[in-house]
Amino acid sequence: MSLALFRLDVKNNATLLLIFCLVMSMYLGIIMYMFDPTSSASLMEMMETMPYEMVAAFGFNNIGGDLTGFIAGFYYGFLVFAFPMVYYIILSNRLVCSMVDSGAFCCLLQTPTSRKKIIVTQGVYLLGSIAALFSVVYLVGIYVAHSLFPGLLNVPAYTRLHLSAALITMALAMICFFYSCLFNETKRSLAFGAGIPLAFLLLFMIGGVSEDAESFKALSLFSLLDATAIVENGSTAGINILFFSMIAILFIASVLVFDKKRLPL
Repeated sequence: MSLALFRLDVKNNATLLLIFCLVMSMYLGIIMYMFDPTSSASLMEMMETMPYEMVAAFGFNNIGGDLTGFIAGFYYGFLVFAFPMVYYIILSNRLVCSMVDSGAFCCLLQTPTSRKKIIVTQGVYLLGSIAALFSVVYLVGIYVAHSLFPGLLNVPAYTRLHLSAALITMALAMICFFYSCLFNETKRSLAFGAGIPLAFLLLFMIGGVSEDAESFKALSLFSLLDATAIVENGSTAGINILFFSMIAILFIASVLVFDKKRLPL
């Protein structure tokens, strides 16, 4: 790993990371602020005025009565998938394929740093920035919950849920990173790197519309993160191991593919 390149990545992508930290934290804070500890009837009545298919597609049809269940339904049912997806699609392409496509990677290869060391650094930054993003959002959630509703947040359940959400995000980011390493053209990298996570998201949404369409949801990686079940003391060890395995395999595959491929330099 190259520390000089890592520091350059931090500098060049700080604004992008800051924007998504603010957006994700803001939405989590707003959702917590909407929670009414005395009654959720008014909010449920408002949801009933909306088309059921749309509510179900976004995962808003299974909302818990306590604070933890509330944010599990409104934030971890859909938003925690959608916002980071935009981030890692942009970043994974920017870190590798965009530089190759534009010819900027030529400058890096003229340094004493090996190709393998360069790509390991880019992958570590991608995973590290996602960890930083979710750490900020996690701490904001703890702070807002403590400020607005002291003692009402089930911190262990919230922690389990947030950790699993971070890991599934990293796993999907590694899919984008792999295709960014595989292809030399941005359009091809995005076609697969962005197309696969988006397909998972669409299948997840379609599968939530009705019982007849649940088979589509089962095809989505997002279906593994059952926020409601996790809040209700569901074990996350199995899915976390799966996500860790995906991250490791795709990371190694990305390094090997990029190290062996022919670059148009």
